[in-house]
Amino acid sequence: MSTFDFSRFDEEEAVNGSRASPAMLNGTHTSFEILHGQPASSIEARWRACLADSDFPTHYTAPEYFCEPIRYGKDPFAVLSIVGEHVTAVMTGIHYPDRVQSGLSNRPQIAFSRRADRSRAMINLIAGLFREAGPAKLVDLFLWSDMAGLVDARFRQRPYRGVVMLDLSRGPDALFRKFSQTRRNNIRRAIKCGVTVDLAKSRDDVSAYYAVYVDWARRVGSQISPEEHLQEEFFATRRNRRLLLARYNGKAIAGVVLRFFPGGVVEHAANSSLQSALYLRPNDLLHWRAIEWACAEGLTKYGPWQHRPLPSAVRG
Repeated sequence: MSTFDFSRFDEEEAVNGSRASPAMLNGTHTSFEILHGQPASSIEARWRACLADSDFPTHYTAPEYFCEPIRYGKDPFAVLSIVGEHVTAVMTGIHYPDRVQSGLSNRPQIAFSRRADRSRAMINLIAGLFREAGPAKLVDLFLWSDMAGLVDARFRQRPYRGVVMLDLSRGPDALFRKFSQTRRNNIRRAIKCGVTVDLAKSRDDVSAYYAVYVDWARRVGSQISPEEHLQEEFFATRRNRRLLLARYNGKAIAGVVLRFFPGGVVEHAANSSLQSALYLRPNDLLHWRAIEWACAEGLTKYGPWQHRPLPSAVRG
């Protein structure tokens, strides 16, 4: 699917000099709730009901978003569209000191109930976003392409390349048959060589992955996060995150991090591997086991974290 970035640069430009309240923009009454932490049980239940009735519920649109260990002066928020007793849509994002941003080009953070009036729900969400933004100079909003027509001319629009989603409803056997012969052979090679894949369950497992991650980060020149940050990230969001480890002769040689919303979208969040073990094709097997696991868990779509085609391990 394609994604779009909508940017509002300042209040004057956004409303042509008007200082109208966001609740009165477009002449439409709006109803929304802004949250900056875990919601009360009543609103949480309605929030989850909205996601359960959505086509693209992700971890970052769920209440667990507030469990993410967000650092460095970034304040997370959620805007809920409220119609009657129901939450009809949700948008999450980060409030920086000088700007507000919801999502990324490869990861919109917005979901609508299938039964929602999308136009009304989007008006509610944008009104809440403006309220959250306050005097911020920049408001960035990333959307899926089928939502682009719901945003008015107060935002500047920029399209991005598509994000590839794998339809898990086809089942693992059908998906495997769609892989190229090379991919299937790589998976079989990894299995024949004795590479195994299992779910991380302990801090020792996360530490094993961290050693692989450090090797990868040094190789590509990426900044290395402290191990305690990875440990915190994994265990604080364990309900919506899984780490799969590939091992050879008992040693971790690669890992893939998945984040997901139960019954919804699973996203490939991170992947690291030892260069010395690439000949064993651990990444091909990791992504295949991730797909098998996601299908077994009843997840609906597999979405990579980049706005480029699926990793070569899972392309046909």
